[in-house]
Amino acid sequence: MPSLKPLKSVAHNLCHQFASTFNYWGGDYGINHLARSVRAENQVKIDLLAGASEPALLGEGAHAIDKLAGLLPELLAKEGFDTDLLVGATAIYRFHDPLPVPGGSVAYDCRVEFKTAGGRSYCVELSQLNTP
Repeated sequence: MPSLKPLKSVAHNLCHQFASTFNYWGGDYGINHLARSVRAENQVKIDLLAGASEPALLGEGAHAIDKLAGLLPELLAKEGFDTDLLVGATAIYRFHDPLPVPGGSVAYDCRVEFKTAGGRSYCVELSQLNTP
């Protein structure tokens, strides 16, 4: 069986790639749509395999969840893995005030965790803090 260490890379890239400038639609960046959609809680837990979130989001927030969940198979394939390898895949984004203005940037923490069918777990925690 090949090494599963590249799963940490997938987790890292999932968090960063989604927040990149390549994820722009509806007049703003995907990460900003997500931040504004969870305004009251400042946090969202995303089941990347099911394409669902807690809290459940509507509009652009739901679209952001779909795009993020759709990114996982692409990143796994780039590392030579099939999605069936995973029995669990979650991302938790915690956003810091203030909320972003359209085109701006938001400060957040992200935790991505994968669980494999073989019982292994991989976790990456990242912060994107905006400081003056």
